[in-house]
Amino acid sequence: METFDFSSVRGFNYQPSAGSTSFENWRYFRPELFELELRRGKQYFPKFNTVRYWLSWDAFIREPRNFADHFEVALKIADSLGLRVMPCLFNRWHNEFNDNGGLYLDNIIPGYGWAYKPHFYKEYFDMIVGEHKNDKRILVWDLCNEPFSYTRRLDQMGEIPDIEYAWLKEMYDYIKAMPVSQYVSFSPHPGTGLTATFKEWEEWNEKMAALMDVIVIHPYFTADQSDSAAKALYEKQLDSYAALGAKLKKGIIASETCWGSLDDEWRISNIRYTMTELKKRKIGIMPHALHHSLVADLHLPEYGPVGGPGDLRFINADGTLRKGHEVYNEF
Repeated sequence: METFDFSSVRGFNYQPSAGSTSFENWRYFRPELFELELRRGKQYFPKFNTVRYWLSWDAFIREPRNFADHFEVALKIADSLGLRVMPCLFNRWHNEFNDNGGLYLDNIIPGYGWAYKPHFYKEYFDMIVGEHKNDKRILVWDLCNEPFSYTRRLDQMGEIPDIEYAWLKEMYDYIKAMPVSQYVSFSPHPGTGLTATFKEWEEWNEKMAALMDVIVIHPYFTADQSDSAAKALYEKQLDSYAALGAKLKKGIIASETCWGSLDDEWRISNIRYTMTELKKRKIGIMPHALHHSLVADLHLPEYGPVGGPGDLRFINADGTLRKGHEVYNEF
């Protein structure tokens, strides 16, 4: 595994503009769109060096070889633009109005529903990860986006958190045994409300870090800039992550960050504050998300339903830069 300074990561999440789910964007793959929209990213943000692709197991199981070929083309496009790739293999983030797709508890918990199948990830990993296990274009394999996305505390969820953790450990061990030459991690839910106390939250983060070669976090600051108590808590959380990284001698990436809004000025202020605090602690930065998309939270209301996060895009549907979002280049 190469030695890498993760504080140098300046990236973005990328969902192509055409589809409203990761399944659509990979099943009906449009390489010219990937190239166009990522090139716009390099044009507006010269420091852009890492891209997080949200893959689709749903697209893979329908046409495995086609999906693998599409992934290879997407890697070539990123490489041609000087971008390292963080492929996210599974997704556990969902919403009620414009769901991105991915996995559900039915897929993971034995007896929970008809969708359960033990070791269902193996064919997917054997082809997608196995064919690229020494590929220098890939920086980190991200096992899953936002597992543990619960609306209740961990201690109110019965055996479910232990089952989900065991599933992640099983996949982590499987990939490490291939072996892969890249870093392996996952992108957990930020944990707001998952524990009763800050100490329990820290203990939970350390438990998750056991399955991370690089510590990956989603540090969204969602309050107004005038909320000094929220800022104090946010900075306390970032200090805790930094201390954990130092203790374990592991780098840290914010694989999602910079909360959204339909109000450009609010968003610009949020980006500046968030990126200032992350850079101060030498945490790699990958805001969500680069480009307008029909995927949830990446568009204006005229393109579809808009939820609590508002609009997180940096680049508009017409390819122009969203007002004031060159603030990214300050960092």
